[in-house]
Amino acid sequence: MAGYATTRSSAGRIVELAAIVIAAIIVLHIIFVLVGANGGNSIVSTDADWASTLAAWFRDLFTPSNYKLAVVINYGLAALFYLAVGRIIATLVNRV
Repeated sequence: MAGYATTRSSAGRIVELAAIVIAAIIVLHIIFVLVGANGGNSIVSTDADWASTLAAWFRDLFTPSNYKLAVVINYGLAALFYLAVGRIIATLVNRV
């Protein structure tokens, strides 16, 4: 039975790790926007594309006049959402 419990906890860890990686991509985009990173750079533009796709439901949730504030709020909510949902799903996977 020990092997079965390890498999369950490993599956939960994988789900949670995936959520953390997604949140990290989004947070990295927030940091790039705040520090004014060069949008023409391939790392910055790739991260912006990925973050935009991952945060699609949150991009225009709030529309303050300050662009940087809008990115922090909307993308920050997306990152928190992924972390919360990833944790919930990981907990459920570990229970099953």
